[in-house]
Amino acid sequence: MIVVTAGRKYIDIDAYASMIAYRELLRATTDKKALAISTSKMNKTVPPMLRSLKYTLDKPVDTEKAKFVLLDVSNPDFFDIFVDPNRIIEVVDHHPGYEEYWRQNKAVKSQIEVIGAVCTQVYERFVEADKADLLDQDLCKLLIAGILDNTINLRSKITTERDKKAYTELKKLGGLTDDFGREYFRACESEQMQDLKTAIIDDMKTEWVSPLLPEAIGQIILFNRDRITEELLNEVFANFDKWMINIISLEDGRSYLYCDSKETQSGLEKLFDTKSNHENLVVLNDFILRKEILKRAIEFNNIEYDRV
Repeated sequence: MIVVTAGRKYIDIDAYASMIAYRELLRATTDKKALAISTSKMNKTVPPMLRSLKYTLDKPVDTEKAKFVLLDVSNPDFFDIFVDPNRIIEVVDHHPGYEEYWRQNKAVKSQIEVIGAVCTQVYERFVEADKADLLDQDLCKLLIAGILDNTINLRSKITTERDKKAYTELKKLGGLTDDFGREYFRACESEQMQDLKTAIIDDMKTEWVSPLLPEAIGQIILFNRDRITEELLNEVFANFDKWMINIISLEDGRSYLYCDSKETQSGLEKLFDTKSNHENLVVLNDFILRKEILKRAIEFNNIEYDRV
């Protein structure tokens, strides 16, 4: 049995959609039983319009003898709780930092690269296996949502030509238009606005990667950032001394990086080579995704290390 799974704390639409789609591909191309299982909570990027499709995750089963495929995660500290590292056969991720770790493990097939979405990588697996015909409208909806969410409607700097091509081809295969993307983002915001505090907490990244960044980094995509208040942020990050949140405003196409202190703000100013006129806030001229911030910080660390 092969179990396709993802991270431990929560799964977003990129993880959710890629797990389900890859399970379907494995069922069609191997003689192994394939399941998509997660014990993690789905965050608000998986709205009811997608959870109600005919494809869903499988119920947890005994995985004592299963082999594991990990998607949208490559840091062993964040694997789902039932994953046995000794039985991992494949890792597919788009978060930097663990490329060399998995390259050294010859028993595991790994594909870790800078690309907009794991859903793009999974779509390409269907094409490579000559199984694109298996991608019906519901699977296309899932994969498209994962690509759009993780690239901010294909507008983030991390978006590649591969992401754009996957989106275009999936639209054709699923008989969909750009209206689906707009419907998806509206559905996500509707979910988020019901409980903004939970929406932010459920998409929190808590991982130390750089002295320039705090350990707790939140992110939320909204049409209007004015809905985020100082009182709300204080509640969300009450258990963290150092924190920041990337508020992506679709309305004006900018990222607003709110943080806990002048110290954290100074780190952000150094990272982005800018000087802010605001208190505990750095405003960027364009929007940026959290994973791009993390990548930038890792690269900055490497440059500083090389200078020593």
